[in-house]
Amino acid sequence: MNSSVKIVKQLKDNYSYIIYSNESKKAIVIDPSEPKPILDFLKDTNLNPVCILITHHHSDHTQGIDGIIKDYERSVYTPNNNIKGTTDIIIDKQILDFEFINFEVIATPGHTLDHVVFYSEKEKILFSGDTLFYYGCGRIFEGTYEQMLNSLNKLKNLPNDIKVFCGHEYTTKNIEFVLNEIMHKEGGEIEKRKIIEIIEKNGSSMPFDLGHQKDWNPFLNCNDTQYKRSIVDFYKNKGLINKDSSELEFFTYIREKRNKF
Repeated sequence: MNSSVKIVKQLKDNYSYIIYSNESKKAIVIDPSEPKPILDFLKDTNLNPVCILITHHHSDHTQGIDGIIKDYERSVYTPNNNIKGTTDIIIDKQILDFEFINFEVIATPGHTLDHVVFYSEKEKILFSGDTLFYYGCGRIFEGTYEQMLNSLNKLKNLPNDIKVFCGHEYTTKNIEFVLNEIMHKEGGEIEKRKIIEIIEKNGSSMPFDLGHQKDWNPFLNCNDTQYKRSIVDFYKNKGLINKDSSELEFFTYIREKRNKF
């Protein structure tokens, strides 16, 4: 990868990201909520932010915009004109060229209607906001379950070797949900311990491999016959979901169960 990514902790469990080039010293800020740690890193490393990218309108992903553009008057690319500070509206399949990196905008409605993610094919990275999480997915607040499922399937079709950076640190809770409520997964406890150790060591579980999640994440496997059978056979799901249920029915069942976990 020619670019570097700085993981910036925000609020209680949010992440903002700074992707930058060590050569050109250009940088892009993604989903800022607290400007100070972002500004500190930019100044300490002598980076020049060229823009801010926003995945959706929730305040925990946007409230840091003002603080950054006070110091750096830069373009703010968002999917929603109602987001304060927006200078450029972005749409599905749009290509954003920033010289040191290009992003494809992928619309992923579900969590919100305006949600987008940013995918760099060359750098093999994806900033997934609150659509796809490590072992999970975002809650459905504005869209429909079908929209969210379709959005996740879009991401599932991307290459396995992509590194994913998501919007929150929910990883431990998500894998506990999978193992405690959804299915028996061989090697699950080993996987859980590995995640805990990574977070203790690095302070974050980011990034994660998309290919790994195609195997482990239940929200990416709602149309897989073997996966569905494992869910139906798990003792906590007995009589609550049928093996012949549709992909959307499985997704809805798992998401609603996660809402209560």
